[in-house]
Amino acid sequence: MPRKRKEVHDPSPTAVAAEALRTGVAPQPKTPAPPVEIPKDGRVLQVGDPDDSALNNAYVGDETPGGSMSTPDQDRVDDIGRAYGVQEVDSGELRATAEILEERDRRRPLLEVPDPRDKE
Repeated sequence: MPRKRKEVHDPSPTAVAAEALRTGVAPQPKTPAPPVEIPKDGRVLQVGDPDDSALNNAYVGDETPGGSMSTPDQDRVDDIGRAYGVQEVDSGELRATAEILEERDRRRPLLEVPDPRDKE
């Protein structure tokens, strides 16, 4: 069953004047809700900073945490690496991921899987 939208009506100038005369205070205009950038999603796609654009978060991702723009709490890369169990000593030079993984693999013992045909 589809939901019915509640109709919003602005009071007429006569109703506003009558309310002001009755109460002695002019009624404050109701502020409309901000328009939704992505219909039916609203704030669902908004991550982190409330000033981020939901469209940029959804389509580009450059304002989401982990995107190209780090948030202040993401600048502590050593703490983040320690939490994930990945610690890299600061040697002053940058190394490519491939180099780090090759070095890791060289230090691993070779595991030989026995061939089932080689039964003795």
